[in-house]
Amino acid sequence: MLNELSLRKVNSKANAQSLMSEFVNAASHASVHGFSEIRLYEGAIQTFYQIPLWDDYNIDNWLRDNSVNDDVKDKFRVIIGTFPLFKEEEFIANEQFTRSEFAYNYAGKEEIIFGLGAAYIYNTLAISLISHDCWSNTGVPISHYFMKGDGTDDTVNVEAKNFFDIISFDFHLDWWNKLRVDNLAKSQELWDRRNEFFPHLEFSPEVEDQIKKLGFSKFLFQIIERLKSLNEFAKNWTKGNFDVNGVNGSTNLNISSESDATLKKYGTLRKFTIPGNGKEIFDLHIKTGDLRFHFFADPKKNKIYIGYIGKHLRTVLYK
Repeated sequence: MLNELSLRKVNSKANAQSLMSEFVNAASHASVHGFSEIRLYEGAIQTFYQIPLWDDYNIDNWLRDNSVNDDVKDKFRVIIGTFPLFKEEEFIANEQFTRSEFAYNYAGKEEIIFGLGAAYIYNTLAISLISHDCWSNTGVPISHYFMKGDGTDDTVNVEAKNFFDIISFDFHLDWWNKLRVDNLAKSQELWDRRNEFFPHLEFSPEVEDQIKKLGFSKFLFQIIERLKSLNEFAKNWTKGNFDVNGVNGSTNLNISSESDATLKKYGTLRKFTIPGNGKEIFDLHIKTGDLRFHFFADPKKNKIYIGYIGKHLRTVLYK
C-alpha cells in the first residue's frame, strides 16, 4: 500500500527528483522479491499525475523532465501500470475496516490515513516517499480507533510496517518471506479442509490449483472472508431463486453477473465443472481486490458451486 500522506511537496526540484528515484528503486527491488503490486486508495487523491512534488513541478512534469534518467521514468511507468486503486467497495467489504479509523500525527496535526491503516489491517507493507524524515522509518506509529462487537469503542496505538528504500525493504525481508511461506501452507490447508470450513459450498476440480496458489496473493484472507459469507448465505438458502440484490444488501459480498455481450463472446472462459453433472457457465462473480471468483447458483438444488478464483477474466470491456 502506498502511504498517501507521503505524497507531499519537498523544498527543491533536486530533492523531488531524488525522492522519486528512491521510490522507483525501492519499488523495483521489492518486486523482485514478490512484492509485485503497490496500491493506492482511490479516495486519497484526485489526479495522480498532478500530485505536486515541488512548486510548479508535479509527477507529470517529472515524467516530461529531460534531465531525469529515462530508465528511472520507464520503471516508474511499469510500476504505475500495475498500480490498481484500492476501491471504496474493498474497504466496505472488510468488516474490520468498516469499524476502524486510522490517524497519524503529522507535523503536530492529526490526519486521517488509509494506506498505512490498510498495511496494518492486511498485514502487509506500506511504501513511502521520503518527503519528510518521519517516513524514513521501518515502522510508523499510527492510532487505530475501532468499534468492538459489543458496540463499545477504543483507540490503540499500533505500528504499520513501512519501507522507503532498498535497505528498509531488506529489513523486512525475513518477515516477508516467512509470511509468503505461511500463506502457502494456509492455502493448502484451505483446500484440504474445504468441506470443514465451507460445508455449504461445492468446489469444482478446476479450483484446486487456484486455491493452493492463493498463498502468493495478498488477498488470501479477503477471499477466505468472502467464502465464509457465501457459505453462510448458502446455509440458509433452502428455496427460491438466487437473489443477487438480496445477497449484496445483506452481506459484505459484491456480486454481479456478466453482460450478454461478454457471455456471447467469452462465455466458454466461464464454463466450469459441476461435480458429477457436467459443465455450466459460471457468470456470477464476486470482486476481491484484483481477483474474481466465479460461482454457479443452482436454483433447483439450492446449492452454490465455486468454479474459479483468479485474475479478472476477459470481457468485452476488459482484455
